[in-house]
Parts: sequence; C-alpha cells; structure tokens
Amino acid sequence: MKAVKRISKIFPGIIWKKSDEGLSISKPTLTTHNLHVRPDPETGALIGLPEEWLKLLNRALTPEDLQKNPEQAVQALKAYFIVNNQETKNFKLIPTDVKPQLSVQDEKPKPQKPPRQNRKNGVNPGENIIMTQLRSICNPDDPKQRYMKSIELGAGASGTVYKAVDMNSGNMVAIKEINLPRQPRKDLVLNEIKILKGFNHPNLVNFLDAYVVKDNLWVVMELLEGGPLTDTVQITIMSEQHIATVCREVLRGIHLLHSKGIIHRDIKSDNILMGLDGSVKVTDFGFCAKVTEGEKRNTRVGTPYWMAPEVVTQTQYGVKVDIWSLGIMAIEMIAGEPPYMREDPIRALYLIATNGKPEIPEWDKLSPDFQHFIDRCLEVSVEKRFSAAGLLSHPFLLNLAGDTRSLVPLIMEAQRILQKEN
Repeated sequence: MKAVKRISKIFPGIIWKKSDEGLSISKPTLTTHNLHVRPDPETGALIGLPEEWLKLLNRALTPEDLQKNPEQAVQALKAYFIVNNQETKNFKLIPTDVKPQLSVQDEKPKPQKPPRQNRKNGVNPGENIIMTQLRSICNPDDPKQRYMKSIELGAGASGTVYKAVDMNSGNMVAIKEINLPRQPRKDLVLNEIKILKGFNHPNLVNFLDAYVVKDNLWVVMELLEGGPLTDTVQITIMSEQHIATVCREVLRGIHLLHSKGIIHRDIKSDNILMGLDGSVKVTDFGFCAKVTEGEKRNTRVGTPYWMAPEVVTQTQYGVKVDIWSLGIMAIEMIAGEPPYMREDPIRALYLIATNGKPEIPEWDKLSPDFQHFIDRCLEVSVEKRFSAAGLLSHPFLLNLAGDTRSLVPLIMEAQRILQKEN
C-alpha cells in the first residue's frame, strides 16, 4: 500500500482505485486508453506498464532507482515523452493555454468535440482566422523588392534560414522562410510573431519584419555571425571573467523578458548567439510563455539537461526556471557541456528530479563569488533562487564582468576552427 501512496503523489487530484486488476492510468498517446498498473508487493516495481515504457525505463534506470524513487522515475518518463513530442513540432511556440499531451486520465474526462471542418474544402475555419490575423500583423509589401537572399545558413522542420542583404540599408540580415501549409499549428507561428514584434533590446536577437509571400512566411531578423555560444563553449577555454560577461548579458535579456511577464523556458548555449563584435543575444523564443503576475505554469517544455526540477516534476513554476537554466549554462561554460549530458535522457531527467543541484566539476577551483552565484541559480527552492534582477547585482558580475569585446578572440577562434574543420 505504501507503493500505491508513493505513486499517487505523481498525479495529485486523481483517485486511484485499488483492485485485483491494479491501478488505472492512461497510455501516453493522444487517444485515451486505460491501462492497469500495480506495484509488485515485494519489490515495489511497477507491473503493467506498456512494453515501450518498460524498455525505456529499464534501459535508463536500475531496479534500485525504480524501487527507491518510483515517482521521479515516472515523472522523468513522462517528461521524456512530452519533450520529444514537442521537438517534433514544426514551430515551437507554446501558447499559455496549451497543456501537456501526456497526462493521466481524469476520473470523469470531458469528451472533446472534433474541430469543425469547412464542408467545401475540409479546412478548419480556425485556420482561416489565424491566417487573417497573421497577414494583418505582417508587412504587406513584397520582400523580394527589399531583400536579396544569398547563402543558406541552416534548415530544419520549421523552415530554412538564409543570409540576405537589405538593399535599402546595405545591412546583412537573416531571413527565416517558413512554408505555412506544412505547419500543423499555425497558431504557434502567430504567437511567435506577436512575441517577437514586442521587443527591441541589445541582448535579444531582434525581429525586423515579417511578410507573407504566397504560401511562405518570411521572418527577417538581425544577423549574428559569431555562431551560438555552444561553439565557443566547446572549442575554447573560458575564464571566469568571460563567463561573468556572458552571464551578465544573458541576464539583461532575461530580465527584460521577465519584466514583461515572459518566461523563455529554453535558456541554453545553443540559444545564445554571438556577434563578431562580442555581442551576446538570447534567441529562439519558440518555448516562450506569457504569465501574469502571480500566475504559474505546469507544462513541461525546454531541453532536458537544462530543465529546472520543478519543470521535470510538473510542479507549478514561474520565471525562475530561466535562472536555473542559466546556472546549468554556467556549468557548460566551465566544463564544456551540461551535467548528465552523457547519460540517457530519461536518466538525466530522473537525476534532475532526485538530486536537485548537480555536482559541478572542479568546484574547489572556482572563486567564492562564482560558487555563490551558481548556488543562487541552482537553488531547488524557488523562493530562495535569485531573480534576474538579484543576479545582476551579484558580486560575481559586478566585480568580474567586463567589456563584451573581450569575448571577440574566443568567438573568432571558435569560428576559425569550425571553418577549418568544414
């Protein structure tokens, strides 16, 4: 019965009915299927999970892990499914009313009505409304009369990014071209543009314009040619002064977002872009969510290794999840990668849920101010975790952070080596 109580904590508010057939939970799919799961009376192991769940759990965790922390094991597995589902989406913006797709079936689930389809062409009327709104906030001009695309910088499920020249100013820009008919969630595209249009800050990759060109959306952004911070982290050795400088710049961007009620929810080195002049800018607002003062969220989004414990365990959370991720990114700049990077993703999520603050390489070699800074970022207690404003006045930044031009040699060296390798 203790095991039943432990498992019950994973899903508060759900009535668990114990019988000879076990406990009823739903399968991790969009359709609802009841499964019967019961704890082994001797080992406490979960019996009756889908085979694919068991394979993933057994690959990532030991029997001792499952017996000692069954709640965290299932939480890690759920987080794994949700993150992977969201990574397959073509556009990653998560609106504030989206709930996790993987959930336990409510005791009395409300039947969902299928979306009404246009009888003539099978188009959901909601999509027409979204497209109308999207066109209303985009520039009606022809972007081909202003921008000339040159080389392709990258491509992914959400679109292709090109380097281009603004023929009016002569400035180089980045253009992301998105094929709208291929986007299953056009509302996410709309929300992304709305968020991007609302900001202009030296530490955010700034939105310049957007156009709808036939079936394609062109999103024009400022161009940073120093690559992601990941390149610098993995190729060069960063001093505490360099790390403090990067953290200060990122915190300035985060502070603006938080002051507007925006949680980034995916702070990591991949989403920090570097300019050849040493500028440091936060990008990729695909996971951003807007919250009002005092409001909390409980959906899992982000990248596993940088997730705060409260996100993994689906506890209500706020803007300070970005502070945890910043602390993990600081460890990246020390060690070249985040904690648990070499672990199975499910095990990494399990360790985040069970351990809280990870072990930090060469901790004793860090200055006291740097140690204190990391500790304030990686407080498991959200109340004790510092805010962006609090960290900006921390001695580690005030005493060590310097001119961003000090980062230029590192950025240039990383790009030189990458170009040589390619």
